[in-house]
Amino acid sequence: MARWFKSTELVVRGNRLLRFYSYYSLFLSLLLIITDAIDLQNVIIGGKLPHIFLVASSIYVIVASGFAAIANREPDPQQATSYVFAEIAILATLMHASGGLDTGFSSLILIPVMMSNLLAPGVLGYGVAAWTTIAVFYTQHLWPGNYNTQEIVNSGLYGFLCFILAWLTQTLSHRLNSALTLASDQATRIKRLQRFSQQALLELPNAVIACDINDHILFYNQQARQWFSLAEGAPLPPALLKAEADQVIEVRNEKLMFRRVALNGSEPGDYLIYVEEAARIAAEAQQFKLASLGRLTASIAHEIRNPLSALRQASQLLAETPYLQESEQQLTQIVEQHCMRINRTIEDILQLSRRNKAVAETLRLAPWLQHFHDQFRNLTSGQSFHFSVHCNDSLLVQFDPDHLQQILHNLCANGLRYAIKSAPDNARLTLIAQTLNERQVQLDIIDNGSGVPAEQRTHLFEPFYTTEHNGTGLGLYLCRELCEANQAHIQYHPIPNGTCFRIIMRTS
Repeated sequence: MARWFKSTELVVRGNRLLRFYSYYSLFLSLLLIITDAIDLQNVIIGGKLPHIFLVASSIYVIVASGFAAIANREPDPQQATSYVFAEIAILATLMHASGGLDTGFSSLILIPVMMSNLLAPGVLGYGVAAWTTIAVFYTQHLWPGNYNTQEIVNSGLYGFLCFILAWLTQTLSHRLNSALTLASDQATRIKRLQRFSQQALLELPNAVIACDINDHILFYNQQARQWFSLAEGAPLPPALLKAEADQVIEVRNEKLMFRRVALNGSEPGDYLIYVEEAARIAAEAQQFKLASLGRLTASIAHEIRNPLSALRQASQLLAETPYLQESEQQLTQIVEQHCMRINRTIEDILQLSRRNKAVAETLRLAPWLQHFHDQFRNLTSGQSFHFSVHCNDSLLVQFDPDHLQQILHNLCANGLRYAIKSAPDNARLTLIAQTLNERQVQLDIIDNGSGVPAEQRTHLFEPFYTTEHNGTGLGLYLCRELCEANQAHIQYHPIPNGTCFRIIMRTS
C-alpha cells in the first residue's frame, strides 16, 4: 500500500494538503471530545453508547495528535496510509456509539475516503472505500448483532456510495494530476528559456538594461556594468535617463550609441535599453561601404591596368630604339616612372578591395610585437637604425593579426623612411604599448623624423593625399580603414622632435 501511495505524482505535490488534513482531523477529534464533555446527557452525540464514544473519541485525539506531529515533518506514506485506515475505523465506531447511519458521522467518514482517493488514486483508493464499507457493516450489524433487512440495505447503499465517491474523486485526481504535471513541465520549460535568454543577454557584446515604468533597473548584463554604475532596483544613471533614442553619449572616453525598446507582452511601461559602441556600428557600416566600393574600384583598376601594361611595354620598346637622342630617352624614363607609380596605386586599390572582413583574435601583445620587431628587422637588414619595443607582458588585445601586421608595417616603413632622411646616422623607431583604461590599450608608433606640419595633419588619412612625388597616398588611409574594421581608431599625436601615430584598440 505504501508503494502505491508513494508512487503517485499528486502525493509528491500533496504534502501541504496532507498537513492541512492532519490539522482538520486534530480539530475534529478535539471538537468531538469537548462536545462530549459539555453534553453530559449525551443528547447531541454518543447517546447510544456513551462510554464507547468517550473511549473512541479519546483514542481519536491521541491518534490525530500523533499524525499531526508527523505531518509537520516529511510525512511517511506508510504512516499516512495507516492513519487513514485507523481514522475510518474510529469514525465508524463513533457513528455506532451515536446511533448509526442516520447521524452526521456518516458524512464525516466520507471525508477520509475522498482524501485518500485524491492523494492516492488507484487500487489503494478503492481499498479505502472497501475498508470503509467493511467497517460500517461491522459496527452497524456484526458487532451489535443487528440484521435488520432495511438497515443492511442502507449499509450496502452506503458502501456503494463510498465506491462511487472513490471513482469520482479519482477521476478528479487524475485530471488535477495531469494539469499539475502540465503546469510543472511548462514552468520548467519557461525557467529553462529564461536561463537561456538571461545567459544570451549576459554574453551580448552590447550593454542591455531592463527597466520598469519608474525607470528603476530590473536587470543588466556584465557589459552594462563595465560602462555604468548599476544596481538592481536602483534608478537609471542620469546619462541614460536624459539620453534620447539613437543619441551618441560619451562614457569613460568611449562613444556609445543609446537605443530604447519597449517590451511587448510584459508589464506596461517596461522597456529595454541597448547601448552599443559607436565604433562597432561605424565598423559594420564601413564593412558594407567598403564591400561595395571594393567591387567598383577593383573593376576600374583592372580596366586601367590593361592599357597601362600596353603603355609601359611600348615605352620599354621605344627606349630600346638605338637612334633615340638623350633627351628622348629621358622622356621614356619619365613615362616608365609614372607607369610604375600608377601601377603601385592600382596595387594599393586592389589590396584595399580584396581586404577580408576582420577576424579578431585575442593577442598577447608583448610577444606579438617582439615577433613583428624581428620580422621587420629582417626585411630592413640593409638599413642602419635603432628599433625598440616597450610593452607589458600582461596586455591582451582584440585584433585581426594580419590587419595589425599590415598597419604596423606601413607605419614603421613610413617612419623609418622619414627618420633616415632626418637623422641618417641616428634613425630611431619605437613601439610603446600601455593600458589606457580597463577597456582600451594604446599603441604608439614613434620615429625621430621631422614630424608632420600642422597644415597637413587634417589631411593625413584622406585617400590619395601624399607629400611625395612617388607616393600613392593610400597607406595611411588603408591603416585607418583596417583599424576601423577592428573597432579601433588611429590618430596622429604630435610630439617634439619626431612623429607619433597612436592606435587605440580594445582589450580582451
